[in-house]
Amino acid sequence: MYFKFYNFIFYITMAAYAYFNIYFRDIGLSSFQIGVVNAVPRGLSLVILPLWGLITDYLQQNKKVLFIALSGTLGVILIFPAASSFWSLVIMMFLFAVFQNPIQPLSDSLLLDYLGEDASQYGKFRLWGSIGYMLTVSLIGYFLEQTASRNLFAVYAVFIFMSILLLKGLPESRRDIKIFNLSDFTKIFNNKKLFHFLLFVFILQTTMNANYVYFPLYIVDHGGGEFLLGLAMTLSSGSEIFAFFASEKIIEKLKMNRIVFLISLSFSIRWILLFLYPVKAVILASQLLHSLTFGLFYAVGVNYVSKISGEKFRATGQNIFSAVYLGISSISGSLIGGKIYEMYGGEIMYLIWSLTAAAAGVFYIIALNNRHSKFKKGY
Repeated sequence: MYFKFYNFIFYITMAAYAYFNIYFRDIGLSSFQIGVVNAVPRGLSLVILPLWGLITDYLQQNKKVLFIALSGTLGVILIFPAASSFWSLVIMMFLFAVFQNPIQPLSDSLLLDYLGEDASQYGKFRLWGSIGYMLTVSLIGYFLEQTASRNLFAVYAVFIFMSILLLKGLPESRRDIKIFNLSDFTKIFNNKKLFHFLLFVFILQTTMNANYVYFPLYIVDHGGGEFLLGLAMTLSSGSEIFAFFASEKIIEKLKMNRIVFLISLSFSIRWILLFLYPVKAVILASQLLHSLTFGLFYAVGVNYVSKISGEKFRATGQNIFSAVYLGISSISGSLIGGKIYEMYGGEIMYLIWSLTAAAAGVFYIIALNNRHSKFKKGY
């Protein structure tokens, strides 16, 4: 139960993070500058992100490393409002990314260690994070709309501090595996199945991370505000709860190519709806597909990477997955999406993402069929 409560509290910080780009717009940054502020710091931090996993696996000190990441994030958030110029914001986002990016994969690794061979139950623990996000994101949006967007940092700080307090109650890792040779880590980087899956993740997450950056601006451009954005994110986070809950059965019963088809199709439909019907009702309705484009996709990814990486290098595998899922794809999504948004507008950006997601799904399914891979047996 402690893991569920920890996820509930920690993902409230993600609800506050959702309003970062509204804050950047309020202090005068252009769409492309917002893309750069999101992309460049993440790109620089990618060099550091895998090291968090390497250190964790080598020292077998997951909770201590996680404590450092949480504490560093709290320190950065407390001084973030002092930044005002473009380059000072880039520096602050870099420091934020260095400490914040590894929190999710380190938390997932600790949970997977706790679950052991019951790792397919991951979604039933992770859904509590979605519940925390869903219950608070609209409230935070309403609060910021009535006060000021800079107050998001105070909200973030309160809940990251609570996460630090809760960390103490989480169980220690049950692994008893020692790594004697650092060269052993090269094995995980030479795994072709992992590489092909991460390439698929990179393409789809490029579209998703662009959406994370520019969806708030898209809503504002079509007459909405923080409250409408909060309502949209409430719907999306509420829908993902069902996907996390059902992920165990989906993973156990469906072949990988069918899961890939379902996820890719959901991405493509979600973006084409935003292209064709940029009205409030459809914008809100499209968020229900977040259940598959995030909830199922993330649960599948965490399970797949965990089994490929093995118990010995679980934290490293999760950090590599996170580097692609949250890092590299965030850079491409922010920069490419920003340029498209600035030159052609949000509708064209979503059209391009719809076609991209469909193409990625087709090519990866062909690759899977060529290997006759099944999600249950194809590791």
